[in-house]
Amino acid sequence: MTTENQTPDANIKDAELDSPDRRKFFKRAAVGGTAALATGLGAYGAGRASIDGAIDENWPDLADDFKPFDQRNSMWAYAFSPGLALKHPERNEQFGRLVKNDPKHNWAVRVPFFETQPFDNTKPGFTQLDAALTHSSWYPPATQELRLSALGQPDTQFSRWDQSDVEHEQYQFASKKEASDAIRSAARLYGAVRCGIAKRDKRWDYDPIYKVSMTGEQLKGLQDSLKPLYKGKSREEYNEIVPMVQQEMIAGMPELMKQLDFKEEILSWEKDFPFEPKSVIVLAVPMDYDNSACAPSLTSGATVGDGYTKMATLSAAIAKFIRGLGYHAVASGNCLGSSVAYGVAAGMGEVGRNNQLLVPGYGPRVRLCKVYTDFDFVEYDQPRNWGITEFCKACKKCGEACPSEAIDMADDTHYYFEGEHSDQPGYSWSNHEGVKKFHTDAKKCITYWFDSDTDCTNCAAACTFNEPDFWHHWFIMAINPFMPKAIHGAMAELHPAFGYGGQTGTPKPHKLKKFWKSGEGMRINPTNRNVFGAVGKA
Repeated sequence: MTTENQTPDANIKDAELDSPDRRKFFKRAAVGGTAALATGLGAYGAGRASIDGAIDENWPDLADDFKPFDQRNSMWAYAFSPGLALKHPERNEQFGRLVKNDPKHNWAVRVPFFETQPFDNTKPGFTQLDAALTHSSWYPPATQELRLSALGQPDTQFSRWDQSDVEHEQYQFASKKEASDAIRSAARLYGAVRCGIAKRDKRWDYDPIYKVSMTGEQLKGLQDSLKPLYKGKSREEYNEIVPMVQQEMIAGMPELMKQLDFKEEILSWEKDFPFEPKSVIVLAVPMDYDNSACAPSLTSGATVGDGYTKMATLSAAIAKFIRGLGYHAVASGNCLGSSVAYGVAAGMGEVGRNNQLLVPGYGPRVRLCKVYTDFDFVEYDQPRNWGITEFCKACKKCGEACPSEAIDMADDTHYYFEGEHSDQPGYSWSNHEGVKKFHTDAKKCITYWFDSDTDCTNCAAACTFNEPDFWHHWFIMAINPFMPKAIHGAMAELHPAFGYGGQTGTPKPHKLKKFWKSGEGMRINPTNRNVFGAVGKA
């Protein structure tokens, strides 16, 4: 019997819905749907947690004889300082004899000639176009001051120790999270792609700090005085003239130091630094993907110079921001301490085979800078593990691409330098030993830079973790910690198979061409391709 508002068909449908089998179907569908949703959410949560990284309570792994690094043993400090060259001639002699077959080898006289070789329009990656690009990347805002910062010199134009502008009133945040978010927000605004905050750790600070009295203007003056010797010469003529000039500079180094009024300062944290740091803000600035793929060339040197420009302005701006809040702060590029170690401590990445910080989503394609501050009302980050260093044990792409054979090719990490000539007493003076990691030979690396007149970056460009920002690369990043070592090797081989990496001793012409077309369509830029690196088709 039907009611006034029901039809017979409606009663049939109601009966079907009331049947036990029908109810069981809907119940199972609901349960199945809920389970699928829960599985999806669980997978998303697991993937999100994997990308965030697991807290690594085992880092760092240090030997009993570990100690902070003396900055006078930094490769760049030694190469830049005529004073250190005169105090330790055995370092130059040993490397020259063992590696360069030249006992008169001297790094100090090579620094003023770096990136001064004439361009060659017949050589891809070294044409006038490429030279103009790499030289302009260092230009703003002050070329020589940026060079000093890159060489690890403290208290330069962008990393002043002067604290006279610290605001009298100290800003009070409601919570540590609010303070941390504010710092990261400022960092993002000024160009950082990653920002972590670590407790100041004296183990990663240079001790003592080493400073050379040479100013940016003096360095520029020295370089300008040398230009007439090679200006207008061909690359072949340059390579004949410059070695002879360098030998004359070696012979006249004591007199040159007098002319430059050269002085050295050995500085301590307790007596010389303007305050006692409590926190270190670590910042990562990006290097362009398409440009770095042109390594090794003058072309790819442009993203290195641009990275240092951004490092200087970013760290200086954040230091000024902190001082404006009423706290002490000093910007730091390659000076004061190990940026890689602090990057790990700040939970931003892991140390790779090439001894650089490998950041999820970028790999080593970042430049790191820091800000030392006494502001400590923050949420400190912790070291994280994404399985990156474990992956590096199976993957040796960076080492295979290294033209100077400077990268550690061992199957596992270790505490001390074990590379070529490690049996020679004193050879590993530039290595920070006592840390379990891969140990590169910085002496070979920097020598290739001088020989090739480029910033190289082959190892970064070839790294398996250096890939464009595609979703499937993040998916691989998420599952990496769960992959066995045997799979890591296969994953590493797939990287060049899909056209990534594959760097050799000369730049790839098709990658040079791709970079020089990467600006196509930028008037409208419908894909929102940005300065951090082009993705997709150029």
